[in-house]
Amino acid sequence: MNWSKAKTILIVVFLIADIFLLYESYLGPLALRMARDKENTKEIVDYLEKQGISVKNAIPKPGSPKTALDVKYKYFDEQYAMKNFFDGLEDVDVKNYDDRIVMENKDIYVEINGNVELIYTNKALIEGQTGSFDEGEAQKKIEAFLKKMGINQKDRYSGIKKMKNGYLEMNCSQGYKGTFLDRSCLEIQATDKGVVSMKMLWFETVNNGKAKKEVIPPVNALMKLSELYKDEEQNIIVLDMSLGYYFNTDVEDVKEFDVTTVKEGTAIPVWKVITDTGKIYINAYNGIVEKN
Repeated sequence: MNWSKAKTILIVVFLIADIFLLYESYLGPLALRMARDKENTKEIVDYLEKQGISVKNAIPKPGSPKTALDVKYKYFDEQYAMKNFFDGLEDVDVKNYDDRIVMENKDIYVEINGNVELIYTNKALIEGQTGSFDEGEAQKKIEAFLKKMGINQKDRYSGIKKMKNGYLEMNCSQGYKGTFLDRSCLEIQATDKGVVSMKMLWFETVNNGKAKKEVIPPVNALMKLSELYKDEEQNIIVLDMSLGYYFNTDVEDVKEFDVTTVKEGTAIPVWKVITDTGKIYINAYNGIVEKN
């Protein structure tokens, strides 16, 4: 008997058996479940279409379990602005109002609202802006400016860059582990000579909650739209959908706090649905509409 040949045959037989068992125990049920999920998703999309809600975007995959986040708005004050935007105390006019600080010299204007919203303008660059410029160098100026403030690329989510009114403009929200952290914003304009203007509302700390919880599937969140728009006569178009975090506190409520009591709270996981009429935030734990 050719034992070498027999051994090879046995190895092949066992390999085939292992593949068969793997398919029967895992790949088969997984493929069946994926097919059913796809069929269920199509049924829901068709149902929404009959309700006057058209889903034009690809529906995201179900999200992994998430924790809530403990967050606090980044604190800005006169000392912060003086250190980061002005060379020294000379020639800086400082005005303190009930809920805002205005600082200005011949080149730089800074406004701080409620110690959490920062507005920066370089008047010298606005007055001197003419013609075209090096877009790559303008991007470097933005990155250097933000790095000085402690903001790196990993801290930003879905930055949109475009040329506008002769400037390179970037708009984004804060990011956390590849997801958005809403109720934050960063709007910045620059030329190859430097940053021209910036508006910023940012979180100073982002800490994990203690326990992860399951999040509802995206199709469950979409079903909330049929209830939300049941009395609408016009058709609604869903343009985008993503999973992230939402801090349910009105910025208008944030007044002037000292450094130990800056507005803070909990950012919860949400499905954000963008339609042609606005944004809807749906609690990813329980499906409650947080804001629309």
